[in-house]
Amino acid sequence: MKKKIFALFLIVVFSIGMCMTVFADEKIDLISDKKTEDTKQFLVTITRPEGDETTFKESYVICGNSDKQNITVKLLMYNEKTEQFEPYMNLDGEDTWTIGASGFFMKEIELPKKGANKVRIVAYQGTAKMDKAELVLGENLQVNTFTVTLLDRSIRDAIKNGFLRITDMLDNLFGA
Repeated sequence: MKKKIFALFLIVVFSIGMCMTVFADEKIDLISDKKTEDTKQFLVTITRPEGDETTFKESYVICGNSDKQNITVKLLMYNEKTEQFEPYMNLDGEDTWTIGASGFFMKEIELPKKGANKVRIVAYQGTAKMDKAELVLGENLQVNTFTVTLLDRSIRDAIKNGFLRITDMLDNLFGA
């Protein structure tokens, strides 16, 4: 009798475990999925980055504004190993914040690596604890992805030195 009850218990546990796996695959997280298309900037106007940008500084400032109330902004960075966007902390130690009464936000981040850094800025109407099931892309959820490329300082020096050499040549050529 004990063996039958134990066997029945195992069947129930395995059945529940399999259902959870199916439900987990069914629920695609729009915010983290790399295939999610960008939306128009209808909740927040992102002023920096203005598009894909290149910089020599590891420190980078993200800015934006909104004329709407109750807007939450979430910062994500693309992880090449997991092939998903993951929450990324700014220098204040937060990955999610609410735009205040001024309507502006300015957050400084440290770019994680040299080369292309894919940054995703997500804005939605509601609180940070809002259920993801309530978010509808293009209605109350804005997703924008940018690439901020961090160049090595040696590249900057090579450009600078190359420019100076060209300037020197032009000075010698035209006798300035």
